[in-house]
Amino acid sequence: MGTRIMMHARSRRMRTAIAGTAILLVMAVLTLSTSHGGAKNLAEASGPIAVRMEAAFWESFEAAPALMLGLIIAVALPALATLAQTLKPLTRARDATRRYRPGRNDEFDADASENRSARCCLPFVEIENGRGMRCAIRRDMLRIGREDDNDIRIPSRYVHRYHDAIHREDNDDWHITDLTGVESNGLIVNGKRCCEARLRDGDLIQLGPGKLRFRAGAG
Repeated sequence: MGTRIMMHARSRRMRTAIAGTAILLVMAVLTLSTSHGGAKNLAEASGPIAVRMEAAFWESFEAAPALMLGLIIAVALPALATLAQTLKPLTRARDATRRYRPGRNDEFDADASENRSARCCLPFVEIENGRGMRCAIRRDMLRIGREDDNDIRIPSRYVHRYHDAIHREDNDDWHITDLTGVESNGLIVNGKRCCEARLRDGDLIQLGPGKLRFRAGAG
C-alpha cells in the first residue's frame, strides 16, 4: 500500500511538472511573438539563426524577466534530476544496497548462526537455497540482513544491512517487520509486498534474492 501511494504521488508530481512546463512554454512563445514584434523581427533579421534566436531570447527576457526565468528553471530542473539519477550509481558507496530486479539477480547465499537442525518444539526458518539450512528462533527476535551480527546473514548487495526482524508477539504469535523503509527493496511474504505480517507455518519470505520459509516448530 505504501509503495503504491508513493508511486501515485510521484506520477501526480510528474504530471504537474509537465503541465507547468507546457504553460510556461506557451506563455514564453506568446511573449516572444508580442515583444517588439518578436516573431516578425526574428524572421526578417539577418545573420546566423543562433544569433537571431539569442537576440529574440534577450528581447523576451527584457519584456518578461520573471516568466523567462521560470521557463529556464522548469527546463533545467528535469535535466538536472535526470543527470543526478545517471550519476548516482557512480557516487554510491561500494557497500550500499542495490535495487533488486526479480529474475535478474536471483543468486544468493546465506549463513546462519545456528546451522544444526532446529528442535521440533522451536520455530525455525529454512533457507531455500538447496542446502536445507535451518536456523532455530531461540529468543524473542531473529534478525536477517547483510551484516555479520545478524542471526541469518545474506551477503548480497540487494539485501540491506539490517533488512528484517522476526519477533514474538502476544499469545506466541510470530510477526516479521521490514526495517528498511518504503524506498528500499522491501519485504514480500507469500508473494505480497508488506511492511509487517503475521507469520504462519509454511509462509514464504522474500527479501531481495533471499527466499526463506517460516516453520512454526513442527519440522
